[in-house]
This record gives sequence, structure tokens and C-alpha cells, in this order.
Amino acid sequence: MNAPKGIPILISLDARFTAEGQAEDSMRLITTGELEKNAEGYVIRYEESIDEDSPPHQVEIAMRKDVISMNRKGSIEADMVFQKGKRFESRYRTPYGAMDMAVFCTKAAYTVDRDGGEIALQYQLDLGNQYAAMHNMNYHFMRKKSS
Repeated sequence: MNAPKGIPILISLDARFTAEGQAEDSMRLITTGELEKNAEGYVIRYEESIDEDSPPHQVEIAMRKDVISMNRKGSIEADMVFQKGKRFESRYRTPYGAMDMAVFCTKAAYTVDRDGGEIALQYQLDLGNQYAAMHNMNYHFMRKKSS
């Protein structure tokens, strides 16, 4: 019999995006996932549906010491590393092609306790070597109640 990989959690994501010369945009996502503790810290895994017509994206967030990383798999794929004051370069892959991506992190913090926790990220996103937007993302997660 396979044991579950992690503790079932309920996740709430509030995100705000500000691009130069445009009004602030926001999104809220509520979903379920799992939280796992490992030797280096914690990992959250969940599925994210951006569009009803597309299959969900698999998202994994790893939290260790002063670094938070995010891996997104699906029709849009990206790997991001958040460490305050550091720039991380990668590729942003879409069905239409790939482009250079960079994040400059101004805030990366998390807390985890027995009931849940939160993650706070703030970063500048550059796509194709040009400024795209400033992002503020706040994740709140808590253990799912057993039925």
C-alpha cells in the first residue's frame, strides 16, 4: 500500500502584478495540495489551472533556509529561484516557443508550523531581457481537516 507523500493542505494564493504604465492586476487561486518535510526544508506540490480549456500545471515549491524555488510543468514551464537581493536567469517555455527569463528577488520569506504556514515573494520579472512586471505573491496554506 502506498503512503501519501505529504500532508494534505488547502492553499490560497493572492498575487498582484504591476507592469510599467499599466494598472495593477491581481489573481486569487484556491486549491489543494500537499506539504512534505525533507532533510533540506519543505516542499509544496499542487495543480494550478489557469484556463478551463487547458490541462492543469504541476507546481512544486521548495523552501530551504533563505532560498525558495518554484518549478512549473505543463503547457507553460518555468524554473525560478528566489533569494533576496539575487538575480536568477532561466527560460520561460510556452507552446509558442521559449524566451529568456530573469527574476530579481526583493522578498523571499516563509513560515511553517504544525497547522500550516505562508510564503511571501516579491520580485521583478524580466522576459526577453526586458522588464515585464513587478510581482507580489502571498501563499497561505493549512492542513486539510479530516472528514
